[in-house]
Amino acid sequence: MPAIDLKTRLIKLPLGQKILLVGSFLTVLGAVLPWYSDIDKFNIGDTFLGITGPLYLSGFMVLLAGGLSLGIVVMKLLEKKTPQFFVSENQIHSFNSVLTILMLIISASVYFHPKFGVNLTDKTIGIGMIFDFIGALAIVGGVVVSLRGKKEYKFVEEDQAGRLEPLIDMEMHERERNDLGIDKNMSVGEAMEKENTANKYKTPNGWGMAEESINNVRTNDRE
Repeated sequence: MPAIDLKTRLIKLPLGQKILLVGSFLTVLGAVLPWYSDIDKFNIGDTFLGITGPLYLSGFMVLLAGGLSLGIVVMKLLEKKTPQFFVSENQIHSFNSVLTILMLIISASVYFHPKFGVNLTDKTIGIGMIFDFIGALAIVGGVVVSLRGKKEYKFVEEDQAGRLEPLIDMEMHERERNDLGIDKNMSVGEAMEKENTANKYKTPNGWGMAEESINNVRTNDRE
């Protein structure tokens, strides 16, 4: 059996996992892009990435959270066995998104505080922090879509299970019992004896006792 290529696996990936893949990738990418700049009115200063500068610890936490979610989705994409966690994968993704948003809020509150960079003429967040915000929200959306998809799939399973045919056709069994002339008040032994007698005269073409009687008449005429 030929191996399925990566493009086919990506197409067959559930919508929730696709959203998680994009969101976690943006989160990881944003952590290594500029978050903010510390440049004063004399155009002196530096531009810091998420994992550099005074708030580097927040950037590392965002990088780890996004990397964990990205790793889980990529392992599913590559059909690799994922590690066993104490919680579900959706709970892990939810925790990572909450942690990312918390770190971003802390970093933004520090950066935009009046005591931080008193000589800065213009404070604007960088593209990296924007990517991280979008990525974290996308992870939340992916979790919601995944949970909704599981509920719909479970509902379909239960609906199909309710339509399963019975293992024993009770109507057919009732007709066969009536054909044999078995009464409900008969004992088990009497019913079995009557059924065995009927089976004894049953032939493959379905004539049964009637055919046996006709054959007996023909035999007598020949004699």
